[in-house]
Amino acid sequence: MYAPHFAGVYDYVLRVVRDRDLAAGAVRATFARAWHDFPEQGNDVSAWLFTTARTCALDVLRYKRDRNGSEREALEFTQVDGNRVPDASVVFDRELVELVWDEAAALSLDEYSLLALELRHELTTDEIGEQLGLDGAVSTRLMRTRYSFEKRVTAKLVARRGRHNCTELDILLAQGDARDVSQHIQRCAHCHESKGGFVSPAEVLRGLAAIAPTRKLSHEIFGARRRRLFGIL
Repeated sequence: MYAPHFAGVYDYVLRVVRDRDLAAGAVRATFARAWHDFPEQGNDVSAWLFTTARTCALDVLRYKRDRNGSEREALEFTQVDGNRVPDASVVFDRELVELVWDEAAALSLDEYSLLALELRHELTTDEIGEQLGLDGAVSTRLMRTRYSFEKRVTAKLVARRGRHNCTELDILLAQGDARDVSQHIQRCAHCHESKGGFVSPAEVLRGLAAIAPTRKLSHEIFGARRRRLFGIL
C-alpha cells in the first residue's frame, strides 16, 4: 500500500526542505508514523501519507536555520517530465521552467507545501483539509496562493518577452516600475493576448520531473520493515 507512493513522497519532501539529508530524515519519520499509525478505515492512503510527510518536513526545518544552503545547486529541481506537460516545448524552455521553480521556491513553506499537494500530487482541497484539520479554510488559502503565484510568473514572463512589442510596457519597465506590470497586462489588449500564449505556470510546476530517492533509503525503509515482518536476518 505504501510503496507506490514512496518516490512521490520523497520528491515532495525534498522540494519542501531542499536538502537531501533533511529530506531523508523527514521521509524516515513519515514512514515510521505510517508503520505505527495505520490510516483509519476510510482514509485515503495517498492523502494521509502526503499530509503526514508535510508535517514531518516542516518539523525537520524547525531545526535548520538556513533553508537556502549550498545543496540548491546540486539538485535538479528544474528537470521537466515531457509526459506531464500539455506542451512538449516546455521541456526546452529553460527560462520559463527556472522562473516557475524560482517563484515556487520563493513561496513560504506553508504556501508551497500546500500548493504542491494539490498541483504535483493531485490531492483535492477536501482531502487536504480533512487530513490537516483545516476544513474549508484550505480551499481559500490554496486559491489565493495559486492566483498570486501564477500572477507573478506571468507578469515576469510578459515583462521579459513582450516589452519590445508594447511601448507602454517598455516605458514602465524602463522607469523601473515593475509593480504595475500585472495591472498593465489586465488593461492592455496586446499584453493580455501575449499572456494567453504562455503555458500555465501551474502546469509547468505540475510537470517538473520527480527527483528519485536513493536505493539506500528505499532499502532502509522497506527492506528493514520486511525483515522484521518475516523474521529474515
